[in-house]
Amino acid sequence: MVAYDSPSYGLTSIGGADMEGLAAAHKSLLVLAPDVEPKAGALTGPKLPIDSDFKKNTVAMAAPIFAALDAMATPGLVVCKSGRRARVVIAAWACVRQGGDADAACAYLRSTNDLDAEKEHWVRGVIAAHTVGATNPLVFRQLFECESNTYTYLLADGATRDAVLIDPVDLTAERDLKVIDGIVTADGKQGFKLRAGLNTHCHADHITGTAELKKRLPTVRSMISESAGAKADVLLKPGDKVHFGKRWVEVVATPGHTDGCISFVLDDRSMVFTGDALLIGACGRTDFQQGSAAKLFESVRSRLFTLPPDCVVYPAHDYNGRPCSTVLGERMTNPRLRDGITEAEFVKIMAELNLPYPKKLDASLPANILCGFPDETAWMPAKAD
Repeated sequence: MVAYDSPSYGLTSIGGADMEGLAAAHKSLLVLAPDVEPKAGALTGPKLPIDSDFKKNTVAMAAPIFAALDAMATPGLVVCKSGRRARVVIAAWACVRQGGDADAACAYLRSTNDLDAEKEHWVRGVIAAHTVGATNPLVFRQLFECESNTYTYLLADGATRDAVLIDPVDLTAERDLKVIDGIVTADGKQGFKLRAGLNTHCHADHITGTAELKKRLPTVRSMISESAGAKADVLLKPGDKVHFGKRWVEVVATPGHTDGCISFVLDDRSMVFTGDALLIGACGRTDFQQGSAAKLFESVRSRLFTLPPDCVVYPAHDYNGRPCSTVLGERMTNPRLRDGITEAEFVKIMAELNLPYPKKLDASLPANILCGFPDETAWMPAKAD
């Protein structure tokens, strides 16, 4: 059984600056707090700051810290202001180095009261980046359907050749399959096996491409949130993982645009696919399909803005040719949802939009409730692979 606590690795995680009494009994020092100048006598070591507010920490910050932990002579002192971020960092490092899993590491940190949403995103992202991300490279393509300004996303495991599509469109399903078949990777291999078509919600501006994909590839499974009230091979719940090879995306509930909206977070927290919940400098409307501005505000602030700051935001639409943003960018500049905007202000903004009735709603919604099929009799469950 993998241990995640500091003593198991000859390390002491400690808070504060005055540690002269401990220094004599230790051989190495690592300082993680930018504002701590330890009094440790002759004991010296590197300072690799990581913020106590984990919303400010990127997954990439872990690499030099892990290298420093690997190099520490034991017994060693790992210092921050309270000891908490030291315990979080050591648990993530131990998980990566000793073959543990993110669920177990997070369970340990939860038991020590050291985990919140921001820390959990960072820990899970770091572990995935240093394990599966190192051996199973991601193949990624952003595809565009110009009539509804919809982005479709191809994600594939470069080692196993398994792939998924997020938010496919009926008009471009054939093109998407040609893209999947035509990609040649650095190892000279061509093509991928499409496993699933994922929908972030029941769209109002286009018909999902999952039906067209299933007609052409009968083993493809369609997936949507169980809260969407729609038909699919797999009804997803928050926390579910959709695997493609050894990579995966995690389901995050982000209701508000519609009551059944979900976002997909990549295993290493480097990407989030937000559907219409969070757009670039905007968000989806909240005045139909059980929409709620208050719910959307809570979804974005508590479930998307807690992701690492450099996590790339990939929305379902953009009407100005912009491909993506970042969590930090949206927190700083989104005129509706940026830091400092209150829930009451956001609700007022959304109430005053006065948007026209969606042009394709009456055609799109009934079809999307049936996975893109014209009626119940046309439904095709996925065949066993």
